[in-house]
Amino acid sequence: MSQGAATSSITCRDTTYLVCEARDRSLSADEQALLAGHIQTCPYCQVAARQFSQLFSQLDELLARSQP
Repeated sequence: MSQGAATSSITCRDTTYLVCEARDRSLSADEQALLAGHIQTCPYCQVAARQFSQLFSQLDELLARSQP
């Protein structure tokens, strides 16, 4: 992220990064709070977060089908 956890807000770019990072690891409490706060106030990131969630679900389904 380009800003520290002590910062009260994050950018849309940081939000996208955290949404993707949450796929691979557990976010810290500070990261979760920053992410949730930004998504609550940014219509663009609300849509993007939903789209990422749908994409990740579809990827999980495809991976599950491809395993013997």
